[in-house]
Formats: sequence, structure tokens, C-alpha cells
Amino acid sequence: MIVRIVIAVFTSLVGGLAYITGLARLMTAFLLGFSALCAIALGVLFIFPEKSAGFLFLPLHQTAPAWPFFAIGLVLLLFVLPLFFGSFHPAPQVEVSAGHFKSLVAAIACYLTSIFGSSVYWFPSDALRRSADADTLAAEVLIGTCLFVAGMTLSAFLFYRATRGGSERHPDLMRRFVLALFAFLQLDKAPLLVTYLLLYSPETGVIFPHLAALTLAAAIPLGLFLLRATLDCRQG
Repeated sequence: MIVRIVIAVFTSLVGGLAYITGLARLMTAFLLGFSALCAIALGVLFIFPEKSAGFLFLPLHQTAPAWPFFAIGLVLLLFVLPLFFGSFHPAPQVEVSAGHFKSLVAAIACYLTSIFGSSVYWFPSDALRRSADADTLAAEVLIGTCLFVAGMTLSAFLFYRATRGGSERHPDLMRRFVLALFAFLQLDKAPLLVTYLLLYSPETGVIFPHLAALTLAAAIPLGLFLLRATLDCRQG
């Protein structure tokens, strides 16, 4: 456990420092590529469900179509191409102000609210699971998933607004700070974590692989934020 914590902290520090030191394109490509590979790996699991128990020790309790996971992975991989083959158009310089920090705080608050607020619908109480039928539970999980995707999309927009501030001496001041904070806290991993919980939570009685793909789609607006903020950078 200690080794895992050390590895997690180390990777967070590397991600944050990469953005601060001007390696924005490389770090964004790494984050997008990691999410894409995870989506593709989940798609492979659903192609060979009978072998899933021996693959990364992730047994599938229910099956679902694999193509949504591959589609999400493909979209995220396409986001990587402009980082190395596209033309850069730095954003107009906007003087940093309190509004940018307010957008950052609002983005973090929206991010956390979408996670914890949606969890009420994803993981109902024992009493509700005993009294409700399968359709009611599915509707609850669908509501939670829609709230999660909407919350992630709104938080991505607010994060992007927070990156618009800079100064004449440091035009990428807020871009580097917000991207470094985003990478250090590993905020891009929330869709993957929630997808995992919806697939491998037999103890909760809530397993919905079809909605897991919709939850993973929240990685797309977060990836779009990373791509757009990186393309706006004047350096890196």
C-alpha cells in the first residue's frame, strides 16, 4: 500500500512539474493517451468476457457492447494529433484577475459536486435496494450518470475560463498553474474511476455496464479542456 501511495504521489508531482516547466504538449498527450488506452482496454474486456477474470484481474459480472469504449478511446486518441501535427494559435492575452481564480474555485466545486452528488444515485441505500425493482435502480443510476457527465462538462468549461489569465511577463501564468493543478490532483481520472465502480461493485448490487460507457464519455470534455488549454499556450 505504501509503495502504491508513493508511486501515485510521484506521478502527480511529475505531471504538475511537466506543465510548470513548459512541457504542456507532452504531458497532455500522455494524459489523453492514458485515458484512451484505458477505454480501449475496457472494450477488449467486453469482446472477451469469458477471459476477463484473468486479464488484469477484472472479472466482468455483466456483458455489454464493446464499441462505445472503442469509440471513446478513438476520440481521445484523435485529440492527441493536433498537439503534434496541428498549428498553434496562442490565445489573446488577458490580464489575470480575481475572476480567473473564482472560475477555478467554481470548477473545483462543480467537479466535486458532480462526483458526490451523483454517488447518491449510483449507490442507493440498502433499504432502497431491497424495496426498489431493477428498473427503478436503473433509472436512479441513469440520473446519476447524466448529472455526472453534465457536471464534468461544466467543470471543464470553468477550468478553461480559469486558464485565460496571464501577464505581460508571464502570458501562460494561469494556464500553467491550472493545468499543473489539474494534473497533480489527477482530475482527469474521475471518469475512469467511476466506470470501474459501475462495472466491479457487486457488493452494492448496482452493476450497469451500458451506463458505464456513458460515464466514461465524461473523459471527452475533460480531454477537450486539456487540448484547448494546451493549444492556447504561448510556450510549451
